Amino acid sequence: MTMANVIDISEYQDPAKFDYQAAKSNGIKAVIIRLSVGNRRDNHAAEHIANCKKYGLKWHGYHYWYNLSGEAAFAISDAQSLGLTSSQYFFLDMEDKTLSSDWSAQFESFRSAVGDKYKIGLYCSDSPYKSHFDNAKMVAEGVYRWIAAYSYEPANYDTWQMSGEGSGGFGSYTGDVDRDYDKTGNLFKEEAQPITPSTTPLYRQIIGEAGYDTDSGIYGLGRSCDNGKTFHVMDTVYGRIYRQQDGDSIWPFLKPKVGTIKGEKGDKGADGTNGKDGKDGQTWQPYIADDGYWHIKMISDTATQSIVGVLTSGDADILTVNDSYRVNGTISNVPTAEGLLTVRTSGTEVWQTYIDSATADCYTRTRHNGTWSKWRWTTQWPNS
Repeated sequence: MTMANVIDISEYQDPAKFDYQAAKSNGIKAVIIRLSVGNRRDNHAAEHIANCKKYGLKWHGYHYWYNLSGEAAFAISDAQSLGLTSSQYFFLDMEDKTLSSDWSAQFESFRSAVGDKYKIGLYCSDSPYKSHFDNAKMVAEGVYRWIAAYSYEPANYDTWQMSGEGSGGFGSYTGDVDRDYDKTGNLFKEEAQPITPSTTPLYRQIIGEAGYDTDSGIYGLGRSCDNGKTFHVMDTVYGRIYRQQDGDSIWPFLKPKVGTIKGEKGDKGADGTNGKDGKDGQTWQPYIADDGYWHIKMISDTATQSIVGVLTSGDADILTVNDSYRVNGTISNVPTAEGLLTVRTSGTEVWQTYIDSATADCYTRTRHNGTWSKWRWTTQWPNS
């Protein structure tokens, strides 16, 4: 069964009530809108056009013909003022009973007046079309044939008006809407967009060619992404040259594996003069913490971390893993410039303690729900 993919509407379909989205959801891809009738504009042409644009429906126009004086000139000018363009169809609707019998001559006069302003089309019922027009001539002249026949499919058409009165509506709109079938798809075909030549200069990507490195002057195989303006050598007789970007590109692949590195088991410690027997060596694991520094921990005792060096710069706010640090320098968010900082964590909670190297004063603070408290100076009462 042939399904409608186009509808035609006019002022008889109130745009304030018409359900355009429902029509689109039911397979309607284009709308033919009556733009004018005789020497006046259709009362709702502008609203129908605006709503078709709003709902993403292709639209074209038609004029109801009375063959009045100046009617063709008015219809063509009015269509232009409504926004009809040369890429859209403008149909002449010839069906009024008052028309004289020279339909073909009237249409040719209208088509001549339209010229190349719009794509030209003709609407009429199948019987008068066969009586008044030469189909082969219409096809040769590129006229888009919109033919009405409600009880059968006409032999010659581009768009077939399948039903009229009694067709029913769409969605919330219950009034009649004419259904049409466009078999060529020209009424809803996407227009090809012109290609705008790029003004961006084109560069030849140089890969694996020989040349001199822009920075070092070393000769070797390299690459250039700006047509040779800069040339970065990678392979030379002295070995391969690596740059920071090379390390940055492979670091995401190395980082997950770094934390899995385990040291070899240590030798048994030697006896000291007054010391006890040394213990078997343990397995230690290096890792990079959230603070960006390297740390080392004994796998058998993850709660105990070793002090791995002196921090001379950075920010204590980012130290959120179990560890201890010797602070000696410009460190943000610590109580003093020199001391011992210990970090303990449990889930998302973090506890930091700090001992001032100069005064032995002790400070503490916590991070709760992502927010650090202020440092608090703890009171230490004497034993006696």
